[in-house]
Amino acid sequence: MPPHVEGTLTADSLRKTQQLWKTWERAAEKEGSRHTVYWVNGAQYVGEWGGNKRDGKGTHFYRNGDKYEGDWKNGMREGLGTLWIFHDGKYRLRYNGSWEANVPMGKGLFYDEDGNMYEGHWENGKRQGRGRAVYGGRAIDGFGGNVYEGDWDNNLKHGRGTMTYENGDIYEGYWRGDKKSGHGTYYFMSKGKRLDGVWDDDSLKAGTYNEMQPKPPSTPGALPSLELKFPKQVLAKAMQKALDDHCDHTAFSWE
Repeated sequence: MPPHVEGTLTADSLRKTQQLWKTWERAAEKEGSRHTVYWVNGAQYVGEWGGNKRDGKGTHFYRNGDKYEGDWKNGMREGLGTLWIFHDGKYRLRYNGSWEANVPMGKGLFYDEDGNMYEGHWENGKRQGRGRAVYGGRAIDGFGGNVYEGDWDNNLKHGRGTMTYENGDIYEGYWRGDKKSGHGTYYFMSKGKRLDGVWDDDSLKAGTYNEMQPKPPSTPGALPSLELKFPKQVLAKAMQKALDDHCDHTAFSWE
C-alpha cells in the first residue's frame, strides 16, 4: 500500500468532501449535439443539449414507441414540433405545431384516436379561440363527415360557429358548451327550407320555419301562409321569452 502524502487526493478524502454522484454528474455534463442518450426506462434522445438538459433541436423516443421531433427548451417541448403515435407497427400523426412547456400552445394540427381532426388555436394544451374540426370525414375537405368552423373555449365549441353536417344541412349561430345555444339558423338544404330561432342546450325554444327562396302559395310543397293577425309581434315576444328563460344572452353578442 503506497504511503499517504499529506495533501494528496484519495478516494476516501473525496468521499468526505463531496458526494461521488455529483462528481460523476459533472463528468457527464451534456452540452451541444450528442448521439443517442438512453434513459433507464427505455426512452432515448438524439439531438442538442444545453445545461445538461434537452435544448435545441432533437428527437425523443418514448418507451411506448411514440416519438417527438422538434424544438426543446430547458428539457421541455417548446417551439415547433411534431408528436407521433406508434400504433400497429407504424407512426400516426398526433399533433404538429407550436408548443410551450410541454403542451400545445398557439397554432397546431391535431388528430385524435378516431382520426377526427382539429386545426386551429391552442392554449395550455386545449382548443381555444378559432379553429376547424372534422368529425368522421376526410380531413382535407370534410367529405363524408361533419365540419365545424368557429370559436372554441376549453376544448368545447363555444361562441359563434358554423356546423356543416354530413347530409348537407348547415347550422349557423351560437354555441355554448359544445351545444347550440342562442340565436341561430338551421338550413335544411335538401328541402330548401330554413329555421331561424333561439336555441338552448341543443333544443329549439322559439323560431320561424321559412322557404330559403319563397314559392308562390299554389306551388306544391310551399309552406302555408301564417294566419295570425300580428305574426311579427307574436314571434318577437316568443323569441325574447326564449332568450330570457333559457339563454344567458349576456354571454354572447350578435348582430
